[in-house]
Amino acid sequence: MKDDGDEKTCVSQKTGILYVAPEIRVSNEKNQKRRVDQKWVAQTIEKRRSADIYAFGMVMYEILFRSLPFNDKVDLNEISTKAAEGEKITRPQIQKDKQLHPDLQALLQDCWHDSPEARPSIRRVRLSTESIMKTKGSLVDSMTRMMEEYANNLEKLVGERTAMLEQATLRADKILSQLLPKYVANELKNGRPVAPKMYSSATVLFTDVVGFTKLCGSSSPIEVVNLLNSVYSGFDEIINKRDGYKVETIGDAYMVVSGIPEENGKRHICNVSDIALEIMEFLITYRIPHRKSEKLVIRVGFHSGPVAAAVVGLNAPRYCLFGDTVNMASRMESTGEPGRIQISQASKDLLANEYPEFVTAERGEMDIKGKGECRTHWLLHKDIAYFDK
Repeated sequence: MKDDGDEKTCVSQKTGILYVAPEIRVSNEKNQKRRVDQKWVAQTIEKRRSADIYAFGMVMYEILFRSLPFNDKVDLNEISTKAAEGEKITRPQIQKDKQLHPDLQALLQDCWHDSPEARPSIRRVRLSTESIMKTKGSLVDSMTRMMEEYANNLEKLVGERTAMLEQATLRADKILSQLLPKYVANELKNGRPVAPKMYSSATVLFTDVVGFTKLCGSSSPIEVVNLLNSVYSGFDEIINKRDGYKVETIGDAYMVVSGIPEENGKRHICNVSDIALEIMEFLITYRIPHRKSEKLVIRVGFHSGPVAAAVVGLNAPRYCLFGDTVNMASRMESTGEPGRIQISQASKDLLANEYPEFVTAERGEMDIKGKGECRTHWLLHKDIAYFDK
C-alpha cells in the first residue's frame, strides 16, 4: 500500500511531463535508445532556452486560468509518448469563459509553438507581459506593487464586510428591541442576567376580538393572518405615540402595559386610557380585509396596581408580567361588553384623582372570578373642553 509520500511523488512525476518541450522528449527517447544517461546529456544553449519558454508557457497558463493545462480526462503519458515519437501533440485549450487579453493569448500560444525557433525569446516575453499587464521595473518592484494592490483591496473588502456587519447588527438590535425592552435587550447582549423587578404602580390593558373563533371558521388561514397583521399594525402605531409597551399577542389577544419597563409615576393610567380610546376610534373606520362590509368588534379592559416583571427562558427569552394586577386586567376584558372599555375601581379612582378629563360611567357590581363581587366602570371618552372649564 502506497503512503502519502509515494502518491505525491507519482503525481509530481505525472504533471512534470507538462513542462517538457516536445523536442526534449524526442531527444530523451533517442538517447535512451543509445543507452545514454539523459541527466548528463549536454543540450545546446539555444535548445534549452526554447524548452524553457515552452515550460514558461505552461506555467503562465496555470497562473492565468488557475488550473492545469490538461484536465483529468487527458492521458498525459499518451501525450508524452506521442511527443517522444515526433508526432504532433494536442495543446491546452484556451478557456472561453475566461476574459483574456488577445495579445496575452497570442503570446501564450507562441510559447507552445511546435518549432523551437518560432518561440519568443525571454526578452520578448518580458517586454510583452510588461506592456500587456502595464507593469514596469524589476520583479521585486512588481511584487511590491502587487502586495500594495492586494493590501488596498483587502482594506476595501474589510471595510465593506465591516459595513455589512454593522448593518446586520443594527437589524438584529432593531428586531431584539421589538421583542424585548431596550434595557433588557442590552443586558442580555452583554451577557448579564436580568433580575426580576417589582413595580409599585402600572396599568395593564387587554383587548380581544369578539367572535374570532367563528370568523376563523369561515376564513382561510392567510385571511386570518392578514386580518391580525393589519389590526395589530394599527394598534402598534397608536402605542408608539404613547408611553406604552406591547407585552405580547396571543392569537386575537393583545396585551399592553404602561409604567413598565420604565416607571412614569402615575402617567401610566393616562397613557393606557388614551391608547384604549384611540384603538376604539381606529376600529370605527377599520374594515375586515376580506369582508369589506363588516366591522371588527373588540372588548377592552384594564386595571392598575403593582406588577412584577421578569425575563423568562434562555433560548427564546420573553419579557413577562406577573401578579394580581395582570389577572384583574384580563378579567376586565373578558367580562366586558363588545365595543366597550371596562375598567376596575382602582383605575377609575386613579383617573378621577389625577386625570379627571377622562369621563367614566359606573357599570355596577360584577362577579369577578377569584375576586367575588367587584365594582367596575366604563371608560367613555376624554373631555377636551375640561381644561377650558
